[in-house]
Amino acid sequence: MIRNTLPVLHFTILKCQIQLIQRSCVFAKRFIRQLLVGLFLINLGFGTAYAQAWNTLSEDQRSVLTPLEEDWGSLSLNRQKKWVEVANFYPKMEEADRITLQSRMSAWAGLSTKERQRARDNYLRTLKISPEKKTAAWENYQQLTDEEKKLLADKRAASAKRTTVTSPALK
Repeated sequence: MIRNTLPVLHFTILKCQIQLIQRSCVFAKRFIRQLLVGLFLINLGFGTAYAQAWNTLSEDQRSVLTPLEEDWGSLSLNRQKKWVEVANFYPKMEEADRITLQSRMSAWAGLSTKERQRARDNYLRTLKISPEKKTAAWENYQQLTDEEKKLLADKRAASAKRTTVTSPALK
């Protein structure tokens, strides 16, 4: 009689082990999914809760980064770190480079969110163009008269593709 129950006992133990493994897998999958979602959100910039507060910057850093003060809290931690690195390198820069940096930071701070996004998009688009083509295009542009440059700019503005950002219905 014991021999007859032995296979049933083995089967029951095996069935319990499989159920435990399945439950462990479900838990592991759920944990991994939650971990991946968390990492994804941090990468998107939602992890700014731990960003550096403006008043924790040194006086010298705040002085250099003054144009960004208003937007500082909305910058991701990575962007804040990059700007702090720039501020730390600032004293070692040439005077002309410091003036250029301050001018560009002020201009950037004055842009709207849409204008900043357009600038980022344009920058990413120019990365795909070879340096030789950029140089040739710039030289050709420099040879245009002021009137031709204005016509070119007007033509570009008129032919700009409508997007959800530029659509008149959304403005």
